[in-house]
Amino acid sequence: MISNHLSLVEALRPASDELSAQVAEFVAAGGKIYVAELPPPPKPVLYVPQEPPAPKPFVRRRVEPVAPPPPTPLEIQQEQRRKRVEWVMELAPDHTQSEVIDITGIGRRTLLSMSKEFDFKFKRSSHGGHNSPGRIKAAAEREEILVERINAFKTLGISRRRLCVKLHITGTTLTRILEKHSIDYPKSRAGGQRCAA
Repeated sequence: MISNHLSLVEALRPASDELSAQVAEFVAAGGKIYVAELPPPPKPVLYVPQEPPAPKPFVRRRVEPVAPPPPTPLEIQQEQRRKRVEWVMELAPDHTQSEVIDITGIGRRTLLSMSKEFDFKFKRSSHGGHNSPGRIKAAAEREEILVERINAFKTLGISRRRLCVKLHITGTTLTRILEKHSIDYPKSRAGGQRCAA
C-alpha cells in the first residue's frame, strides 16, 4: 500500500528538479548563496518590582463656599411656628388670652396647647371671668340656698333623682354639695319604689 506522502513527493519531483537546475546554473554564473543565521532565542522576561511612587506633598485645597440648599416645606412650617410661639410668649405676660386671640388671630385651643407645651401663662383678666370675685360670691350664695332646699327635701323623703330634677342640678353637683357640707342624704334602696322623674 502506497502512502499519501510518497505519492505527494513523487508529484512534486519535476518542480524540485527544475529548481535544482536553476540553482546550479546560478552558481555556475558566479552567484553566491548565503545561508541565513538563525535569530538568537528571546531573552527571558525578568520581573523587577517597581518602587512605589513618592508620596505627594499634602496641599490643603481651598474649599469654595457652597450656597445652602433651599429650605424644605417642613422646615418653613417649623420656622413659622417657632416665630408664632415667640410672638405669643412675648404677648402673654401683658395680655389676657382673649386679647392675644384678637391680636394674633390664633385660636383659643392652639394658644392653650402652646402654653402647656412651652410652660407660660397669660395675664389674668381683672374683670369678670370664671375666677372673678363677683362670680365666686354668687356661686357661694347659690350653694347656700341649695343646701337649705336639700335639707327641706330630705325631710320630705324625696329621692336623689327627683331632687336633682326639682333643683335643676346634675347628680355630680348634688354629690359635691353633699360631700362639702357633710349632708347624709340616703340613697334609695335597691328594688325599692322608684319614680320616673
